[in-house]
Amino acid sequence: MSSPGKRPYPLADAIPAERLEAEAKRLRSLNALPVYARIPTLLRLGGPGFMGAALTLGAGTLTAAMLSGAQFGYKTLWISWVAIGSGLFMMAAMARFTTRGQFRLIEAQAARHGFVMARILTAFVGLVCVALAFNFGQAALGTHLIESIAATAGVEFPQSWNWPLYGVVTAWIALSYGRGDGRGVALVETFMKLSLLVMLLCFTACLFVVGVDWRAAASGLFTPWLPRGAAGVDLFIASSAAAIGVMDWVFFHYAGHAKGWGPDHEGLARVDMFAGLALPFLLVNFVVVSVFAGTLYGSPDLPTSAVELSAALAPLLGDKGAAYAFLIGFLAVPITTTVAMSIACAVGVHEMMGWDPDVRSWRWRLSILAPQIGLAAAFAPSPIFLIIVIAAALSLTNNVVSWSFFLLLNDAEVMGENRSKSYLWNLGILAQVTMLNGVALMWIFNRLGLWS
Repeated sequence: MSSPGKRPYPLADAIPAERLEAEAKRLRSLNALPVYARIPTLLRLGGPGFMGAALTLGAGTLTAAMLSGAQFGYKTLWISWVAIGSGLFMMAAMARFTTRGQFRLIEAQAARHGFVMARILTAFVGLVCVALAFNFGQAALGTHLIESIAATAGVEFPQSWNWPLYGVVTAWIALSYGRGDGRGVALVETFMKLSLLVMLLCFTACLFVVGVDWRAAASGLFTPWLPRGAAGVDLFIASSAAAIGVMDWVFFHYAGHAKGWGPDHEGLARVDMFAGLALPFLLVNFVVVSVFAGTLYGSPDLPTSAVELSAALAPLLGDKGAAYAFLIGFLAVPITTTVAMSIACAVGVHEMMGWDPDVRSWRWRLSILAPQIGLAAAFAPSPIFLIIVIAAALSLTNNVVSWSFFLLLNDAEVMGENRSKSYLWNLGILAQVTMLNGVALMWIFNRLGLWS
């Protein structure tokens, strides 16, 4: 039986077939080389993993890392590798759906598991609602950081003035995705790679100024620890949920489709999810936690927002160059996340409605610009109630949709010989599903005040 939803993804239509075949041939020829000789080519050809890292390393993730370091020092470093490690099993499923299944995931999901599961929970809640609600936080942080960088240089450029700059830059980059014969996709992926490099270099420069307690860091990486009560629950939810979720999984899948990935690309996809997604996520989290552990840990009356935390850190870095480095590296965080969320929103809208994406159409442009509503955060507080509601819906959606994806991976009618035959792979996904269920239950108990 042919896989439901198995038709080409239009964003890859403009890529010449001979270029895709030449890339596949090159990947096949790489198999004869030792691993170390393959890495440079695979990193250059990769991209969706780096896009996923930019999406994941947003304001929420960095705020959780900053708070972890400031409140608990190095003790919670272990959470980041547990969270991203468990997420890689599902990412491998996304790679299999893209390269071997070669179907559009949400269409296949609709055919097998129904309209509500696919169009509502996955596309609408998991992609569209998350992008619309959570971009308020990205825009608020981004415009504040532009103001802070200007102030450090002795120039007045407040949020109420600089928001058009943030909006124009992020909108232009996002609208470039899919244009030309694959060049638009390559442009955005290159921007994401460079931005991740800027983040890492800037934060690492700050770490050189602050220093690292390597013994405490090693203990934090390998010794599970959480504070007691609600504080520990909130920390675990914020830190673990940042690395796993419907948007991350589905975005990786469709970003692979936009590059025209086929069966020969599965190995590339797996390298991309390790080197492009997991490694940057782990390194940035480690550096940010360490910077705040070395500066604000043990301080009384710690701030709790990203804006206040960054303002409290800058004077402690001493050197003005280090303060610039932190602010510039931090600015790359919301910008890249806004771009990735905008593209994910457009994908979600089109899959929800059953439309073929056409980057020249008005509905693609409107869909990709919809998260720019978050620029209102430059003038007023983020809609906290809306964000809490979306977060609650997403907590339920994550674990329900993950079961749907697990069943698709093992569905012989959908995947045929490409279904999962690995007990370890299935066990890894089930472990992540269990973790998601635990996060959802902890979130509910904590909000009801039943966790003390």
